[in-house]
Amino acid sequence: MTAKRTPVLLLTGYLGSGKTTLLNRILNNRRNIKFAVIVNDIGEVNIDADLIQKGGVVGGQGQDDLVALQNGCICCTLKMDLVKQLCEIVDSGKFDYIVIEASGICEPEPIAQTICSIPRILGSADVPVPALDCIVTVVDALRMQSEFGSGDSLQRPGLDEEDIENLIIQQIEFCNIILLNKISEVTADEAARIRAVIRAL
Repeated sequence: MTAKRTPVLLLTGYLGSGKTTLLNRILNNRRNIKFAVIVNDIGEVNIDADLIQKGGVVGGQGQDDLVALQNGCICCTLKMDLVKQLCEIVDSGKFDYIVIEASGICEPEPIAQTICSIPRILGSADVPVPALDCIVTVVDALRMQSEFGSGDSLQRPGLDEEDIENLIIQQIEFCNIILLNKISEVTADEAARIRAVIRAL
């Protein structure tokens, strides 16, 4: 018998890119999809309180369905905390979908590997498991224009592993979907350049 698999959306993007705004839009869905949310943000959790209190939007049981993993990063120090929370959410049977909002400084690849390794960690093929469904990266076009030369600095030679540009490259490269946020706040030429750089990565 194949175990039930609960789909997981991993939401990434650099600090201030608009991940939480997108998450609030997801939670405000009109299809009665029951979402569980795991937030890993070094700063303040800023999910719209009204959405959580509506009942049914984040699973119908209130604040317990919003899990904040803080004081660390789920791509390194909080890996097993993430596994534990994912398994508890799936075991509850209350949710159709799980959304993980990663911190802006997280690399998506190790988080994805952690999610995909859960069936092996559990060691059983007939228990409910989370299954990575999609990785979405939100890119702030305005910040890309003002701080990263419309993306040109992402292509400069000699990038060090610790450079911010390298983190942004990883977030862009390791995803299924890229959402360009604030694209209306840059010129058409700048937008075209940003898109070209993203496609080239």
